Amino acid sequence: MITKSGLRVLLVEDNPDHALLAKNAILTSKDRKYIVEICGSVEEAIEKVKNGPINMIISDYNLPGKNGLEFLEWLNEQEMGLPFIMMTGMGDQKTAVKAMQEGAYNYIVKDDVYLSVLPHVIDETFIKYLSDKEKERYEREIREKNVALEKANRELKKLDQLKSDFIASVSHDIRTPLNSVQESIALILDGVVNTSEEKGKKVLEIAKRSIGRLTAMINDLLDFSKLEAGKMRVHIEPCDIQILIDEVLGSLKSLAEKKQVKLVFHPVEGFPKIVCDAERMVQVLTNLTGNAIKFTAANGTVKVQLEAAANDRINIIVSDTGIGIAKEDLERIFERFEQVKGVNSKEHLGTGLGLSICKELVKLHGGEVWAESEIGKGSRFIISLPFGQKFLKENILLKGEKVTT
Repeated sequence: MITKSGLRVLLVEDNPDHALLAKNAILTSKDRKYIVEICGSVEEAIEKVKNGPINMIISDYNLPGKNGLEFLEWLNEQEMGLPFIMMTGMGDQKTAVKAMQEGAYNYIVKDDVYLSVLPHVIDETFIKYLSDKEKERYEREIREKNVALEKANRELKKLDQLKSDFIASVSHDIRTPLNSVQESIALILDGVVNTSEEKGKKVLEIAKRSIGRLTAMINDLLDFSKLEAGKMRVHIEPCDIQILIDEVLGSLKSLAEKKQVKLVFHPVEGFPKIVCDAERMVQVLTNLTGNAIKFTAANGTVKVQLEAAANDRINIIVSDTGIGIAKEDLERIFERFEQVKGVNSKEHLGTGLGLSICKELVKLHGGEVWAESEIGKGSRFIISLPFGQKFLKENILLKGEKVTT
């Protein structure tokens, strides 16, 4: 720590006359202002170092008790990192060399003219010390930036690979229902099947389901593109969330019946309205509930619950008795281009963007969504939303979203 009043120099010299002469010599420096404190022993100097900010130490080698080298060793043990100058007697260059090997920044031989060069040695030492510190800072920053750059490069490579895998997967998944539609139409046009007969009706039903899959995939891609570009707009108004849940469960009833999965929702009397985009909230709930049905075996249950939470928020919970999700995949399932291994069978064709879109749509409402699960014990997806008008104005209007109330 360098004080505004000057650089604090600790001079360790047991001869009072030599100490005073050295102090006066240091104060003659024209380059810097120094504040010099004198100690007569290493023990006294150690107490000074412990109790106050010191910027530099000049120590004689021959001292009562511990010598200058022992003082330097103690400083090294404490990792003080202070610039240290060793003063030695005439003909004692070995001690000076030893001091430099132990980490001293400089040394000075106490000859007949050492007092005249002492200020220059101190100035030079301090310049070297500051230069070393600046070099260390730059090297540290370079290392940190290199680490950050390597991490960014790894993330970019990973994202690039994920995009490649995503494009390959979507291309395949779109081609499958498209081929199904093409084959169905060909069977009808070629007269192989008659649409008025049972076999023909089944072919049309296959084509219809395939078109539905294609529509869902294309809608996912369009929504994802809008969210990525920041062009998704939400139209906010007070909504009865229970009516929206009924609408979602009604639309998924046939899927649940086909899978022999029980849908459960118990309305809560007097539950407050929330401010949301009804269409987008239905989209989120349809995705979460639809996934729950898909990954729940026959005779299982998918349940939707509402509960009031702290800080003027509500929780919408979609739970199931399905296959569950591994702990290490819980965060990853909401990421772009990520697909959890083992769940994308032919029965569950799609873009794999559904949960990522859900997360972004919930964020547009000032909310958050997360999953809780355990393999073989089902899953719970929790949507936490605010329903206060104040939150609406602060968090959506200010972002430039189109809001209707």
